[in-house]
Amino acid sequence: MEQNKLKLEEVARELGVSKTTVSRALSGKGRVSPETTARVRDYVSRSGRGAGSQPARQATSNLALVIPSHFVRLDLPFLRKCMGGICRMAAQRGYDVLLCYADERSTEQLQRQLAARKVDGVILSRTMVVDPCLELVRQHGVPYAAIGRLADERALQVDNDQVGAARALTRHLLQTGVRRIAYLSGRINYTVNVDRLLGFHQALKEYGVPPAPELVFSDVETPEKRLDALAAVLERRPECILCGDDSLAFDLLKDLRQRGVCVPGDIRLASLYDSEILLDTTPTVTAVQFDAEALGTAACRLLLDAMSGREVVPRQVQGFQVVLREST
Repeated sequence: MEQNKLKLEEVARELGVSKTTVSRALSGKGRVSPETTARVRDYVSRSGRGAGSQPARQATSNLALVIPSHFVRLDLPFLRKCMGGICRMAAQRGYDVLLCYADERSTEQLQRQLAARKVDGVILSRTMVVDPCLELVRQHGVPYAAIGRLADERALQVDNDQVGAARALTRHLLQTGVRRIAYLSGRINYTVNVDRLLGFHQALKEYGVPPAPELVFSDVETPEKRLDALAAVLERRPECILCGDDSLAFDLLKDLRQRGVCVPGDIRLASLYDSEILLDTTPTVTAVQFDAEALGTAACRLLLDAMSGREVVPRQVQGFQVVLREST
């Protein structure tokens, strides 16, 4: 029976890694990069035999796509387009995509999928500063890729240039003579919001504009928080409001109209993400355009390439375009 099993030494020798690395990759215990884990498991799977006492993971031809729980009740254009790109690329490679809803407090569905070995890999649709889903995937030793920025630059990740985009749009506003810019965004636990705020501050520093903490509001996630933030902003009389995303910009435009505040006559408005919901507004909104579908396609391709043992660039960053419209 032992002759029918791969030895750890054989796998290590063939792949050019240590026996310890092979053991950790198969057990899911210890720190091993997703690329190495995928190479080890793919080699063992193709050999048709287990390695040592570790059973080979049976291929399922499934990928898990982890998306925020609130996507159930909100139609988020960015995630919808990302999903389209992911599903098309997965289908081209012979994989199906299983949706998995999760957030900071609830990861049960992902836990079940991983424990039952229902998926060969995981795509995280958003990255967080503190992310229980990421820790869970790492614990199980399943290959993964993230849409967004991860602290570990060796981990598979595809992101838009959020810092550069926020810096570029803020520069445009400053070039028009605006100096007092209010900044409203969602939770700072999402790395996308961290990076956008960083780009905003970089542009202010570049133009010698001192930061105004009283004009910066994060965690604007509910209608109540949005209205409170807007009321506080208007008391401080800014020249422009810069919104963290399209949904927030759309809602604030309606709120301002109800208050009798004219955009751009009384105050300017811009968004750090553009989508179809901003195209039919009056006025149309200046925003940053990203290709969300291409982002999803790239993340899925990156994961599947790594799982098949191909050499990959672990961190990939895509570009953007600032689209100027009537609101500024």
